[in-house]
Amino acid sequence: MSNSADRHRSCRSRIPLSPITASNRTVEEPPMRIPADVLAVLSDRTEADGHRLTLGGPRLPPALYQRVNEVLEAVGGRWTKSEGAHLFPVYVAEALAPVLATGEVVTPGERRTLAQYFPTPAPVVDRLIVLAALEPGMTVLEPSAGSGAIATAAAARGAIVDCIERDPGYATALSDTHVARRVLVADFLTVPVEPRFDRVLMNPPFTRGTDMAHVVHALRFLKPNGLLVSVMSWTVTEQTDGTTAFRRLVEQRGGRVETLPARAFARSGTTVDTVLVAIPATRPDGARPTVWPVRDIPVQDARELGSPADIATEIVSDLRKAVAAFEMVASGLTRPAPTTVPNDIEVS
Repeated sequence: MSNSADRHRSCRSRIPLSPITASNRTVEEPPMRIPADVLAVLSDRTEADGHRLTLGGPRLPPALYQRVNEVLEAVGGRWTKSEGAHLFPVYVAEALAPVLATGEVVTPGERRTLAQYFPTPAPVVDRLIVLAALEPGMTVLEPSAGSGAIATAAAARGAIVDCIERDPGYATALSDTHVARRVLVADFLTVPVEPRFDRVLMNPPFTRGTDMAHVVHALRFLKPNGLLVSVMSWTVTEQTDGTTAFRRLVEQRGGRVETLPARAFARSGTTVDTVLVAIPATRPDGARPTVWPVRDIPVQDARELGSPADIATEIVSDLRKAVAAFEMVASGLTRPAPTTVPNDIEVS
Protein backbone atom coordinates (compact mmCIF):
# COMPACT_ATOMS: atom_id res chain seq x y z
CA MET A 1 0.00 0.00 0.00
CA SER A 2 1.36 3.43 -0.91
CA ASN A 3 1.75 6.16 1.69
CA SER A 4 -1.51 8.11 1.88
CA ALA A 5 0.11 11.44 2.84
CA ASP A 6 0.25 12.48 -0.83
CA ARG A 7 -3.47 11.80 -1.18
CA HIS A 8 -4.15 13.92 1.93
CA ARG A 9 -2.18 16.84 0.52
CA SER A 10 -3.85 16.65 -2.88
CA CYS A 11 -7.41 17.02 -1.55
CA ARG A 12 -9.10 20.41 -1.24
CA SER A 13 -11.77 21.27 1.32
CA ARG A 14 -14.86 23.18 0.26
CA ILE A 15 -15.47 24.20 3.87
CA PRO A 16 -12.83 26.29 5.66
CA LEU A 17 -11.60 24.60 8.81
CA SER A 18 -10.95 27.00 11.67
CA PRO A 19 -8.39 26.35 14.43
CA ILE A 20 -9.81 23.96 17.01
CA THR A 21 -11.39 25.97 19.82
CA ALA A 22 -14.50 25.08 21.75
CA SER A 23 -17.61 27.04 21.09
CA ASN A 24 -18.04 28.46 24.56
CA ARG A 25 -14.68 30.12 25.15
CA THR A 26 -11.52 30.93 23.18
CA VAL A 27 -8.33 29.82 24.93
CA GLU A 28 -4.89 28.55 24.14
CA GLU A 29 -4.95 24.76 24.37
CA PRO A 30 -1.84 22.66 25.07
CA PRO A 31 -1.67 19.91 22.42
CA MET A 32 -1.09 16.22 23.07
CA ARG A 33 1.96 14.71 21.44
CA ILE A 34 0.84 11.77 19.31
CA PRO A 35 2.75 8.51 19.99
CA ALA A 36 4.96 7.30 17.16
CA ASP A 37 2.93 4.14 16.50
CA VAL A 38 -0.31 6.13 16.17
CA LEU A 39 1.33 8.69 13.91
CA ALA A 40 2.68 5.88 11.72
CA VAL A 41 -0.85 4.51 11.23
CA LEU A 42 -2.21 7.95 10.37
CA SER A 43 0.61 8.56 7.92
CA ASP A 44 0.91 5.16 6.23
CA ARG A 45 -2.38 3.30 6.57
CA THR A 46 -5.13 5.87 6.12
CA GLU A 47 -6.93 6.19 2.77
CA ALA A 48 -8.84 9.41 2.19
CA ASP A 49 -11.70 9.85 -0.24
CA GLY A 50 -13.20 13.29 0.23
CA HIS A 51 -14.97 13.22 3.59
CA ARG A 52 -14.35 9.47 4.10
CA LEU A 53 -11.33 7.88 5.77
CA THR A 54 -10.60 4.17 5.89
CA LEU A 55 -7.71 2.20 7.38
CA GLY A 56 -5.90 -0.22 5.10
CA GLY A 57 -3.75 -3.24 5.84
CA PRO A 58 -4.08 -5.80 8.63
CA ARG A 59 -6.52 -5.24 11.49
CA LEU A 60 -5.01 -3.05 14.21
CA PRO A 61 -4.67 -4.35 17.78
CA PRO A 62 -7.62 -3.02 19.84
CA ALA A 63 -5.48 -0.81 22.08
CA LEU A 64 -3.73 0.80 19.12
CA TYR A 65 -7.01 1.28 17.22
CA GLN A 66 -8.52 2.99 20.26
CA ARG A 67 -5.69 5.51 20.36
CA VAL A 68 -5.91 6.11 16.59
CA ASN A 69 -9.66 6.58 16.87
CA GLU A 70 -9.18 9.14 19.66
CA VAL A 71 -7.03 11.27 17.37
CA LEU A 72 -9.46 10.93 14.47
CA GLU A 73 -12.35 11.98 16.71
CA ALA A 74 -10.33 14.93 18.02
CA VAL A 75 -10.17 16.35 14.49
CA GLY A 76 -13.80 15.67 13.67
CA GLY A 77 -13.95 12.05 12.46
CA ARG A 78 -16.77 9.71 13.46
CA TRP A 79 -16.83 5.98 12.80
CA THR A 80 -19.96 5.17 10.77
CA LYS A 81 -20.67 1.47 10.59
CA SER A 82 -22.97 1.72 7.57
CA GLU A 83 -20.18 3.41 5.59
CA GLY A 84 -17.38 1.29 6.98
CA ALA A 85 -15.36 4.44 7.40
CA HIS A 86 -14.72 7.50 9.54
CA LEU A 87 -16.73 10.43 8.17
CA PHE A 88 -15.59 14.03 8.57
CA PRO A 89 -17.52 17.31 8.27
CA VAL A 90 -14.62 18.63 6.14
CA TYR A 91 -12.29 17.00 3.66
CA VAL A 92 -10.01 14.51 5.38
CA ALA A 93 -6.98 16.31 3.94
CA GLU A 94 -7.82 19.50 5.81
CA ALA A 95 -8.52 17.66 9.07
CA LEU A 96 -5.34 15.58 9.09
CA ALA A 97 -2.86 18.04 7.59
CA PRO A 98 -2.04 19.81 10.92
CA VAL A 99 -1.76 16.47 12.71
CA LEU A 100 0.64 14.99 10.17
CA ALA A 101 2.68 18.20 10.04
CA THR A 102 3.08 18.70 13.80
CA GLY A 103 2.50 15.28 15.34
CA GLU A 104 0.19 16.95 17.88
CA VAL A 105 -3.54 17.12 18.58
CA VAL A 106 -5.91 18.36 21.26
CA THR A 107 -8.16 15.53 22.45
CA PRO A 108 -11.91 16.09 23.05
CA GLY A 109 -11.50 15.70 26.82
CA GLU A 110 -8.75 18.30 26.97
CA ARG A 111 -10.75 20.60 24.74
CA ARG A 112 -13.85 20.47 26.94
CA THR A 113 -11.87 21.01 30.13
CA LEU A 114 -9.49 23.72 28.97
CA ALA A 115 -11.83 25.64 26.70
CA GLN A 116 -14.47 26.07 29.41
CA TYR A 117 -17.25 24.69 27.21
CA PHE A 118 -20.46 24.96 29.20
CA PRO A 119 -23.48 23.21 27.60
CA THR A 120 -26.81 24.99 28.01
CA PRO A 121 -28.79 23.26 30.80
CA ALA A 122 -32.30 22.00 30.00
CA PRO A 123 -34.15 24.55 32.22
CA VAL A 124 -32.32 27.41 30.50
CA VAL A 125 -33.07 25.94 27.07
CA ASP A 126 -36.75 25.59 27.97
CA ARG A 127 -37.02 29.23 29.07
CA LEU A 128 -35.14 30.43 26.00
CA ILE A 129 -37.53 28.52 23.75
CA VAL A 130 -40.53 30.09 25.51
CA LEU A 131 -39.18 33.61 24.96
CA ALA A 132 -38.53 32.77 21.30
CA ALA A 133 -42.24 31.97 20.70
CA LEU A 134 -41.31 29.29 18.17
CA GLU A 135 -43.81 27.99 15.66
CA PRO A 136 -43.49 24.88 13.47
CA GLY A 137 -41.76 25.60 10.17
CA MET A 138 -39.80 28.58 11.42
CA THR A 139 -36.17 28.79 10.31
CA VAL A 140 -33.74 28.92 13.23
CA LEU A 141 -29.99 29.56 13.43
CA GLU A 142 -27.88 28.45 16.39
CA PRO A 143 -24.39 30.00 16.13
CA SER A 144 -21.52 28.52 18.15
CA ALA A 145 -23.80 25.55 18.63
CA GLY A 146 -21.49 23.23 20.57
CA SER A 147 -23.34 19.97 21.11
CA GLY A 148 -26.60 21.55 19.93
CA ALA A 149 -28.76 21.58 23.08
CA ILE A 150 -30.70 24.60 21.82
CA ALA A 151 -30.90 23.31 18.25
CA THR A 152 -32.27 19.98 19.46
CA ALA A 153 -35.05 21.67 21.44
CA ALA A 154 -35.94 23.94 18.52
CA ALA A 155 -36.09 21.02 16.08
CA ALA A 156 -38.33 19.10 18.50
CA ARG A 157 -40.83 21.96 18.20
CA GLY A 158 -40.93 21.71 14.42
CA ALA A 159 -38.34 24.37 13.55
CA ILE A 160 -35.94 24.03 10.62
CA VAL A 161 -32.51 24.48 12.19
CA ASP A 162 -29.11 25.45 10.82
CA CYS A 163 -26.02 25.39 13.05
CA ILE A 164 -22.57 26.95 12.95
CA GLU A 165 -19.77 25.47 15.07
CA ARG A 166 -16.06 26.15 14.66
CA ASP A 167 -14.89 22.96 16.37
CA PRO A 168 -15.01 20.04 13.91
CA GLY A 169 -15.43 17.50 16.72
CA TYR A 170 -18.53 19.16 18.13
CA ALA A 171 -19.80 19.82 14.60
CA THR A 172 -19.52 16.14 13.73
CA ALA A 173 -21.28 15.05 16.91
CA LEU A 174 -24.06 17.53 16.20
CA SER A 175 -24.35 16.38 12.60
CA ASP A 176 -24.69 12.79 13.81
CA THR A 177 -27.87 13.72 15.69
CA HIS A 178 -29.58 14.81 12.43
CA VAL A 179 -31.44 17.61 14.22
CA ALA A 180 -29.98 20.29 11.95
CA ARG A 181 -30.61 20.80 8.27
CA ARG A 182 -27.09 22.12 7.89
CA VAL A 183 -23.99 22.22 10.13
CA LEU A 184 -21.31 24.65 8.99
CA VAL A 185 -17.78 24.33 10.40
CA ALA A 186 -16.63 27.94 10.84
CA ASP A 187 -15.90 30.75 13.27
CA PHE A 188 -19.29 32.45 13.45
CA LEU A 189 -17.85 35.97 13.49
CA THR A 190 -16.31 35.32 10.04
CA VAL A 191 -19.48 33.90 8.43
CA PRO A 192 -21.01 36.19 5.76
CA VAL A 193 -24.41 37.61 6.71
CA GLU A 194 -27.53 35.92 5.35
CA PRO A 195 -30.70 37.65 6.70
CA ARG A 196 -33.03 34.68 6.20
CA PHE A 197 -33.87 33.34 9.65
CA ASP A 198 -37.04 33.78 11.70
CA ARG A 199 -35.14 33.17 14.94
CA VAL A 200 -31.56 33.17 16.18
CA LEU A 201 -31.17 31.20 19.42
CA MET A 202 -27.76 31.13 21.05
CA ASN A 203 -25.44 30.70 24.01
CA PRO A 204 -22.28 32.48 22.81
CA PRO A 205 -18.80 32.79 24.35
CA PHE A 206 -18.58 35.31 27.22
CA THR A 207 -14.86 36.05 27.53
CA ARG A 208 -14.02 39.77 27.47
CA GLY A 209 -17.39 40.82 26.08
CA THR A 210 -17.35 38.31 23.23
CA ASP A 211 -21.04 37.60 23.82
CA MET A 212 -21.93 41.15 22.76
CA ALA A 213 -19.92 40.86 19.53
CA HIS A 214 -21.60 37.54 18.71
CA VAL A 215 -25.10 38.87 19.38
CA VAL A 216 -24.57 42.02 17.30
CA HIS A 217 -23.34 39.88 14.38
CA ALA A 218 -26.17 37.39 14.83
CA LEU A 219 -28.84 40.11 14.60
CA ARG A 220 -27.86 40.62 10.97
CA PHE A 221 -29.01 37.07 10.15
CA LEU A 222 -32.65 37.82 11.06
CA LYS A 223 -35.52 38.53 8.72
CA PRO A 224 -37.10 41.98 9.27
CA ASN A 225 -39.72 40.47 11.60
CA GLY A 226 -37.32 38.05 13.26
CA LEU A 227 -36.27 37.69 16.90
CA LEU A 228 -32.99 36.81 18.61
CA VAL A 229 -32.86 35.23 22.07
CA SER A 230 -29.48 34.70 23.69
CA VAL A 231 -27.93 33.62 26.96
CA MET A 232 -25.55 36.41 27.99
CA SER A 233 -23.26 37.31 30.86
CA TRP A 234 -24.67 39.42 33.68
CA THR A 235 -22.03 42.00 32.71
CA VAL A 236 -24.23 43.35 29.91
CA THR A 237 -26.73 44.62 32.50
CA GLU A 238 -24.13 46.93 34.04
CA GLN A 239 -23.66 50.45 32.70
CA THR A 240 -19.97 50.66 31.71
CA ASP A 241 -17.95 52.05 28.82
CA GLY A 242 -17.80 48.55 27.34
CA THR A 243 -21.55 47.91 27.47
CA THR A 244 -22.98 51.36 26.59
CA ALA A 245 -23.32 50.78 22.84
CA PHE A 246 -24.83 47.33 23.28
CA ARG A 247 -27.34 48.48 25.90
CA ARG A 248 -28.39 51.31 23.60
CA LEU A 249 -28.98 48.82 20.78
CA VAL A 250 -31.15 46.62 23.00
CA GLU A 251 -33.18 49.64 24.15
CA GLN A 252 -33.64 50.99 20.62
CA ARG A 253 -34.97 47.61 19.43
CA GLY A 254 -37.36 47.28 22.36
CA GLY A 255 -35.44 44.33 23.76
CA ARG A 256 -36.28 42.35 26.85
CA VAL A 257 -33.83 41.21 29.54
CA GLU A 258 -34.63 38.44 32.02
CA THR A 259 -32.48 37.26 34.92
CA LEU A 260 -31.68 33.56 35.05
CA PRO A 261 -31.58 31.84 38.46
CA ALA A 262 -28.32 31.95 40.38
CA ARG A 263 -26.03 29.02 39.54
CA ALA A 264 -28.13 28.22 36.47
CA PHE A 265 -25.04 26.71 34.80
CA ALA A 266 -23.64 24.99 37.89
CA ARG A 267 -24.20 21.49 36.48
CA SER A 268 -22.36 22.56 33.33
CA GLY A 269 -19.33 23.60 35.36
CA THR A 270 -19.65 27.34 36.06
CA THR A 271 -21.45 29.60 38.53
CA VAL A 272 -21.23 32.75 36.40
CA ASP A 273 -24.36 34.92 36.62
CA THR A 274 -26.37 35.01 33.39
CA VAL A 275 -29.38 36.61 31.76
CA LEU A 276 -31.58 35.95 28.74
CA VAL A 277 -31.76 38.80 26.24
CA ALA A 278 -34.47 38.91 23.54
CA ILE A 279 -33.91 41.44 20.73
CA PRO A 280 -36.26 41.95 17.76
CA ALA A 281 -34.83 42.60 14.30
CA THR A 282 -36.92 45.79 14.19
CA ARG A 283 -38.62 47.62 17.06
CA PRO A 284 -42.24 46.41 17.34
CA ASP A 285 -45.11 48.90 17.54
CA GLY A 286 -46.01 49.54 21.15
CA ALA A 287 -42.75 48.09 22.47
CA ARG A 288 -42.22 48.79 26.16
CA PRO A 289 -39.04 50.42 27.47
CA THR A 290 -36.27 47.94 28.26
CA VAL A 291 -35.93 47.24 31.97
CA TRP A 292 -32.45 46.21 33.01
CA PRO A 293 -32.31 43.91 36.06
CA VAL A 294 -30.29 44.91 39.10
CA ARG A 295 -28.64 42.77 41.71
CA ASP A 296 -30.61 42.30 44.91
CA ILE A 297 -29.03 44.22 47.82
CA PRO A 298 -30.14 43.00 51.25
CA VAL A 299 -32.01 45.76 53.12
CA GLN A 300 -31.45 45.95 56.85
CA ASP A 301 -34.60 45.45 58.89
CA ALA A 302 -35.80 48.82 60.22
CA ARG A 303 -36.37 47.27 63.65
CA GLU A 304 -32.62 46.57 63.89
CA LEU A 305 -31.85 50.28 63.41
CA GLY A 306 -33.75 51.45 66.50
CA SER A 307 -36.05 54.43 66.92
CA PRO A 308 -35.02 57.94 65.75
CA ALA A 309 -34.69 59.07 69.42
CA ASP A 310 -32.32 56.18 70.21
CA ILE A 311 -30.23 56.94 67.10
CA ALA A 312 -29.99 60.65 68.10
CA THR A 313 -28.94 59.75 71.67
CA GLU A 314 -26.23 57.43 70.31
CA ILE A 315 -24.90 60.15 68.01
CA VAL A 316 -24.76 62.73 70.86
CA SER A 317 -22.93 60.23 73.07
CA ASP A 318 -20.36 59.54 70.35
CA LEU A 319 -19.83 63.27 69.81
CA ARG A 320 -19.23 63.84 73.54
CA LYS A 321 -16.64 61.08 73.59
CA ALA A 322 -14.92 62.62 70.60
CA VAL A 323 -14.85 66.09 72.23
CA ALA A 324 -13.39 64.67 75.43
CA ALA A 325 -10.65 62.94 73.44
CA PHE A 326 -9.76 66.16 71.62
CA GLU A 327 -9.61 68.05 74.94
CA MET A 328 -7.12 65.54 76.33
CA VAL A 329 -4.93 65.94 73.26
CA ALA A 330 -5.11 69.76 73.53
CA SER A 331 -4.19 69.62 77.22
CA GLY A 332 -1.12 67.57 76.47
CA LEU A 333 0.03 69.99 73.80
CA THR A 334 -0.19 73.03 76.13
CA ARG A 335 1.67 71.36 79.06
CA PRO A 336 5.20 72.91 79.62
CA ALA A 337 8.11 70.83 78.30
CA PRO A 338 10.56 69.40 80.92
CA THR A 339 13.81 71.41 81.44
CA THR A 340 15.88 68.44 82.72
CA VAL A 341 16.53 65.03 81.26
CA PRO A 342 14.92 62.15 83.24
CA ASN A 343 17.39 59.89 85.02
CA ASP A 344 16.40 56.80 83.04
CA ILE A 345 17.43 58.30 79.68
CA GLU A 346 21.10 57.89 78.71
CA VAL A 347 22.66 60.94 77.08
CA SER A 348 25.73 60.40 74.88
